[in-house]
Amino acid sequence: MSTNGSDKAASDQNRRFFRHILATIAYRGGKTLRSAFNIEVEYLLLQGGAMETEYASVAPLTVLKQVSEIPATLRHFREKGFTAAVANTTASGRATKFLVEMGFRTTSLVHELPRILHERNLEDVARMAIGSAQSVVFASEFVRDRLVEAFGLDASDERFLIRAQGSYKQIEPAPAEALLVRKEFGIAPADKMVLGVGYADLRKGFDLFLQVWNLVRQRNPNVHFCWAGGIDPGLHEWLGPEIKRAEATGRFHLAGFRSDMQALYSASDVYALTSREDPFPTVALEALSVGVPVVAFQDSGGIPGFLVKESVGRVVPYCDVPAMAQAVEKFLRWAPSEAECARMTEIIQTNFAFPDYVRDLLRLTVPSLPTISVAVPNYNYAHCLPERLYTIFDQNHPVEEIIVLDDCSSDDSIPVIMKLADERQRDLTLVINEQNSGSVFAQWARAAEMARGEFLWIAEADDLSEPTFLSSLLALMKSDPDIALGFTDSKSIDADGAHLYASYKPYFASIEPGALSRTEVFDGREFVTRYLGVKNTILNVSSVLWRRETLLHVLAACRNDLKDLRMAGDWRIYLECLAAPGARIAYVADPLNVHRRHAASVTHSLKAQKHIEEIDSMHRVARERFGFTSRETGSQAAYLEEVTAQLLGTPAEAEKAKRAAKPAARASAKA
Repeated sequence: MSTNGSDKAASDQNRRFFRHILATIAYRGGKTLRSAFNIEVEYLLLQGGAMETEYASVAPLTVLKQVSEIPATLRHFREKGFTAAVANTTASGRATKFLVEMGFRTTSLVHELPRILHERNLEDVARMAIGSAQSVVFASEFVRDRLVEAFGLDASDERFLIRAQGSYKQIEPAPAEALLVRKEFGIAPADKMVLGVGYADLRKGFDLFLQVWNLVRQRNPNVHFCWAGGIDPGLHEWLGPEIKRAEATGRFHLAGFRSDMQALYSASDVYALTSREDPFPTVALEALSVGVPVVAFQDSGGIPGFLVKESVGRVVPYCDVPAMAQAVEKFLRWAPSEAECARMTEIIQTNFAFPDYVRDLLRLTVPSLPTISVAVPNYNYAHCLPERLYTIFDQNHPVEEIIVLDDCSSDDSIPVIMKLADERQRDLTLVINEQNSGSVFAQWARAAEMARGEFLWIAEADDLSEPTFLSSLLALMKSDPDIALGFTDSKSIDADGAHLYASYKPYFASIEPGALSRTEVFDGREFVTRYLGVKNTILNVSSVLWRRETLLHVLAACRNDLKDLRMAGDWRIYLECLAAPGARIAYVADPLNVHRRHAASVTHSLKAQKHIEEIDSMHRVARERFGFTSRETGSQAAYLEEVTAQLLGTPAEAEKAKRAAKPAARASAKA
């Protein structure tokens, strides 16, 4: 990209602004920021811990030894270009206060309830976190309401938002794995299993879990209770004899820390959430995701209200062990139907996807960040996909989502796509058509309907791009909603990747001297009358960034025309887009797109004639929609004559081909 020094400095500044988030956010949140959105993250921990290695494996890690180090460390991050931060806990309240004072836009996540803050003497720190941050995200309404009451906060504060963290694990029903777990614990096929998960202490109600088991087993001798997770040493000392007697029955199991949680959930019939206090525990969501109903104590956190709202479990009075035992027994006797289990799964998948949670945090923390969806239509381009996806992964502007639309490829595109995503640790959505759609525009429409970003880039599978493609177009488009689309100049390569053209500017100059030689924004009518109404100056859709809603509207408006167009369908879409009142188009003169041109021929007279007719048709659309002058109409006629001579030769040869094409067209219509 050729640019002067000041432009380069501005570009670098934008890159830092959009890619850098300083995170005291949880390990998995930072990992998702990188894998799903290509956000450059660094971790700042106020003290070390057991997960330091995991943090460091995702992003650069700084661990402070004492609070006094915070200001100097934050100045260092500020100098590196960081502008935003997500603080994962109210315990980082002092850091939150410093972050805001030093100009970082900061989102504070609040998971804790008043009791634990009081026990750990963190109430003043929590007030700092809540009082300082630009956005405060509570794990549930229950958490917000309890803290509002305890700290005397204003419940209507516009900074206060509710976002449940959701499930960062993809927990799905796993019948085969469940059988192995049941075999491990000696659970017969007809036996039932009740599960509890977490660090077994008084807050999680492990003692209550043991009491519930004692009551349930009296009427259900073949029921098994299983707890997965470590146990508090002090509690284990107090409950040691009871635990030992329970385990001796062969019906009570301490599974310890497990990596096969999907198997444990799938092996269960009921999840007993015995917590005395738990803001919005993910374990309950994970159980529901495989169709396992949850029983919880009222007023223990956010889950009870959710269970009642969605009718996916039972809520019993606070710490009422007999009531919980009865609720568990009801589910053991009358298990949810397949339809009810499927509904539980759908609720969790729809409302609690972890990337959606991280996406919300990103939008809160960097609200000015334009959201980009990338769609990659693919048909048998396995050999091109590595380079294509790398140039998307390596864009220096974050990407909201990547959707690969495979149109029933017969090569090894699918395994190639999956391997590339795994190797680069990037999330993407893969949509596989079982039958070829037969229409590139059907794939465009599907992409626009699926995507969630404000902007959509249709990056064809065989093309490439420079890392600055998105950021350069967004620099022009993001602040002007009237800009319906933007495009860049392109380089071109052949099917094997060999260089063909360094730029399409010579082609543009054939319309008028110096055409599209510099970056600028055009009024839609001006662009069409000068350029697009004569020739299709947007030769490759991979060079285009759309406002997604605009593309959806345009595709619907010219759907019927697209059915008959074989070579000029994209041209028709561009004209329709710019015909909207007030529409504008942005152009970046640097060749940031790389267009792969495949060998093709229109020398067959019937195909050549069809090509000419479609150009004539686009000329007619331009004249009708934009009111051309005689000069502009003359430019169209000159171009049409030039193309006709190139494809069909002399006027006599052209007329002969035209007469031959008409019967062929009638025969095709009749067939």
